[in-house]
Amino acid sequence: MCREIQLRKILPFLKALVVGWLVTYFFASVFHTQSVLSGLVAIGVEIPLADRLATTAYDIWGLLPTYGSAILGAIFISMLIAVILNLWLKAPIALGAVAGATALLVTLLAMQPIMHVTLIAGARGPIGIALQCIAGAIGGAAFMWRYQHK
Repeated sequence: MCREIQLRKILPFLKALVVGWLVTYFFASVFHTQSVLSGLVAIGVEIPLADRLATTAYDIWGLLPTYGSAILGAIFISMLIAVILNLWLKAPIALGAVAGATALLVTLLAMQPIMHVTLIAGARGPIGIALQCIAGAIGGAAFMWRYQHK
C-alpha cells in the first residue's frame, strides 16, 4: 500500500520529466546546429536546406549520449527544485521556464571548467547561450504543464 502511494507520486514526475527533457533536448540540439550553420553562412558557405535538415537530424541523434545526458541530469535537478518551490510560489509554468533556463545555463557554464572547452559550439557566444537557455525554458514550461495535467 505504501509503495503504491509512493509510485502514484513519483510516476507523474517521471512522465513530466521525460516530456521536459525531450522538449529541452530537441530545441537545444536544433538551436545548436542552426547557430553553427548560421556562422558558416556568415563566412560565405552555401548550405542548402536539405543539408541543414540532414545536419540537424544528425546532431539530434549524435549529441544524445553526451549533451542529452547532461541535459537530463540538469533538468531532473531543476524540475525537482521547481516542483518543491511551486508548493509556495504557485506559478508553475513561469517557475518551470526559469528552472529550465537556469538548468541549461548551469550545464553550459559547468562544462567549461570541467572539460576546458565549450563542447556545444552553438553556445560559444551570447546569442548561442541565450538560445540554449530558451530551449531550457521551453522544456521547463513543458515539464510543468505536463506535471500539472497528470
